[in-house]
Amino acid sequence: MRAAVLLAATLLLAGCGAGANTVTVTTTVTKPSPRAAPGPQSATYFGEPVSVSKADPSRYLLVVKPQSYLVGVTANTAFAEQQGNTCAPLSCPGVDDDRLVVPAGSQNLTFVLPAKTRGTVLTTSGGNMRQTKVSAAQLAALVGGATSPKLVEPLSSGLWLAVNVDKITSFAQQFEP
Repeated sequence: MRAAVLLAATLLLAGCGAGANTVTVTTTVTKPSPRAAPGPQSATYFGEPVSVSKADPSRYLLVVKPQSYLVGVTANTAFAEQQGNTCAPLSCPGVDDDRLVVPAGSQNLTFVLPAKTRGTVLTTSGGNMRQTKVSAAQLAALVGGATSPKLVEPLSSGLWLAVNVDKITSFAQQFEP
């Protein structure tokens, strides 16, 4: 009797499944991967300051005419090309003071200069040249024509800017012999 009940149950279950299809559906969903915000992006720029304006109580906007400060073989070959001369790069004659400053594009660049930023300019003390620390406000005044502190040479000699994304973190005047 047990065998008959077991056989009947098996046939019943087999009949229920007869004609039924099992369908598996696989769906692929493409999700854009989230873009991570860029981390600190430090860079160094060189250029001649064009203007500084007060953006708000805690920031200035410094506009520079970007320049490339070239030295060594790079300066020598670029200078030779400017003069219309050809030479093997390692054999080009050296440029004066082993440096050449060339325009780096025609568009001025604007950077945020936080009011708390400090940098250096070149001054004299007792006949010796020295780096004098100045604030962003003092730099703004110097770019605007202030005469104090007394600079060894005008800021047109160029400024090196340490920049994180768009904010200047420090600056230093370049000496031009």
